[in-house]
Amino acid sequence: MIDIRGVQKSFKNTVVLKGVNLTVEEGETVALIGSSGSGKSTLLRCINLLEIPDQGSIAIGDYKFKAHDISRHTKKEVRKRTSMVFQSFGLFENKTALENVTEALIVVQKKKKNEAIEIGRFYLDKVGMLNRADYYPTALSGGQKQRVAIARALALNPQIILFDEPTSALDPELVQEVLQVIKQASDERMTMLIVTHEMDFAREVSDKVAFMDDGIVLEVAPPEKLFFHPEHERTKQFIDRYMQRFSYTI
Repeated sequence: MIDIRGVQKSFKNTVVLKGVNLTVEEGETVALIGSSGSGKSTLLRCINLLEIPDQGSIAIGDYKFKAHDISRHTKKEVRKRTSMVFQSFGLFENKTALENVTEALIVVQKKKKNEAIEIGRFYLDKVGMLNRADYYPTALSGGQKQRVAIARALALNPQIILFDEPTSALDPELVQEVLQVIKQASDERMTMLIVTHEMDFAREVSDKVAFMDDGIVLEVAPPEKLFFHPEHERTKQFIDRYMQRFSYTI
């Protein structure tokens, strides 16, 4: 479970997060949607301390930390409990797909190499990439790279996986293969918070959808309610704009 309370973040004179409150229960998949610049990616980066929040508190399972009391130990504890999948994949170009998955298992979790390889192969197989285990990232398509990145995240067995627009850097024909892997993880009740612009996917895979606007989480609801019966006018405007964007007359 992850519980975010009153999280604020500014960059110089720009206030990006204005007091975010959000709860993701264990085993839930929550999609985080909203316009570009609403603070979605910044929130993810504050959760795993790639960015340090200015105010607020975050609990990940039984570990809680406050913005004004973050140390190297805090970062270590948080990253033991979280994995993040980036839109730009974040793979080591000088390591094979398997080595990308096993690196953190060996270096961070201190697993023996043979055990790490066994775990790595298991998760590469899970995302349909075992036959590319010895390939370097330069020999992989964007969709294949992202599936390796997801295998790496799953292999760490985190309490929550954070996805930052995992399909935004992919060609349209490669999006579906990545979404299918994420859906499989959701079906297996992996706790996930997903920043996405794929609205149909958010409706299909999420237990809840959170709409972010101007630095706050404005509304949280099951997908059918949020997409078809939103409470806030701003949410309705965003959804209507999305629906119009994908309505065509032939």
